[in-house]
Amino acid sequence: MVTIKDIAKKVGVSPSVVSRALNNKYGVKAETRERIVRTAKEMGYRPNILAQGLVTRKTNTIGVVMADISEPFFSQLIKGMNLVADETGYTLIYYNSYESLVERSALEHMIKAQRVDGLIIVGSRIKEDEYLSGRTWEVPLVLVERRLTAPGLNCVWVDSITGAYKATRYLIDQGHRRIAHICGTLGFQVALDRLEGYKRALADTGLPYAEELVASGHFVWQDGYTATKEVLKQTPRCTAVFAGNDTMAYGALQAIAESGLEVPRDIAVVGFDDLEFSLLTNPPLTTVRQPRMEMGKKAVSILVSILAGKAEEGVKISLTPELIIRRSA
Repeated sequence: MVTIKDIAKKVGVSPSVVSRALNNKYGVKAETRERIVRTAKEMGYRPNILAQGLVTRKTNTIGVVMADISEPFFSQLIKGMNLVADETGYTLIYYNSYESLVERSALEHMIKAQRVDGLIIVGSRIKEDEYLSGRTWEVPLVLVERRLTAPGLNCVWVDSITGAYKATRYLIDQGHRRIAHICGTLGFQVALDRLEGYKRALADTGLPYAEELVASGHFVWQDGYTATKEVLKQTPRCTAVFAGNDTMAYGALQAIAESGLEVPRDIAVVGFDDLEFSLLTNPPLTTVRQPRMEMGKKAVSILVSILAGKAEEGVKISLTPELIIRRSA
């Protein structure tokens, strides 16, 4: 491991000068500072975060809490987070909550045990007032996939209402009048927003909202499969399915194939997310693309700016989804 002493020997200065230069302290000439920083990079120097933390009370780590890091949805989100973290010198610590955020235990663990400087929370069902009371945690929070209104909360989300509206309206414009919607977990804001977008598209085109065409799921393949099987038993059956995410859409495609129907000739299918696998389904899935990498980048950028004192709390960023038309609808 490269140390400050190694860099000092290479540059020909004292270790204290190297320390001041790398920590952007006074008393180092600009030319010397530039040479030290360049040498440190060339030698692959990594600062001792724990040692720094004893002095600054900071660890240069950010905690990221999400339901299940193995889910395909999170891949691009994590990639975006890592890109900004690497650029800004932060380390990310990931924690699978498995939806235990309702107990706040995951957040407390990250702060007390891991001593993170800030938190990024993806999804969750914690209510707005609980986040506000959570200021006793004394670390800034950025909430991903939440659009809470309190001025002191930092939120980054994709406009799921608009995305669901686009998907449903596209199916209506294609001539479909009985459109089923498979919801995600309704305790999560994204699921509620997508249901709302679906309802708005029906209302704007004069179509009735039918309870029997809406099925609840939990964003998993099995729920898309089971819900579609049930919907197909109806008389008259629907001619299109809008799934609350791509994973449930995959289940819908399987259920339709097993029923002897053909997509999109007999029934159209639209998803939401544009996961990497959605190009590989048969037929390729029409879906709503979320800018997942951008969402991850924004989340870390906001937190880093707040920690550096360059931004005040209360940042709200809404990203726009895009309808991607393929052969399933």
